[in-house]
Amino acid sequence: MKFYSHLVEIESLTIELDSINFQDHEKHELAHLIDSNIHNVVMDAILSKLSETDKRKFAEIALSDDHNKIWDFLNDKSEDLESDIKKAAIEFKKKLHEDLKEARIKHA
Repeated sequence: MKFYSHLVEIESLTIELDSINFQDHEKHELAHLIDSNIHNVVMDAILSKLSETDKRKFAEIALSDDHNKIWDFLNDKSEDLESDIKKAAIEFKKKLHEDLKEARIKHA
């Protein structure tokens, strides 16, 4: 489980992906790409708020996979970070939903 999973809902994307007429291995690969891209969006939202020194410290803390320690550090660095993560994820998910709907129409 990722430290930000309580902020980013992906079930709606999974449901949309399941509704497309793809083979199972294709759905699995797309789900992996979706997860990876959401992770990149979240990390970008976080890193854009941190100084170079704090980015290095965050990387060290993130490797520990201690969610409480990660959030303690992040909340100390930015008050609105959770909101920024949610906003970035929502915008990205909107685009993904559009892409998935288009794919479903093409593969109907």
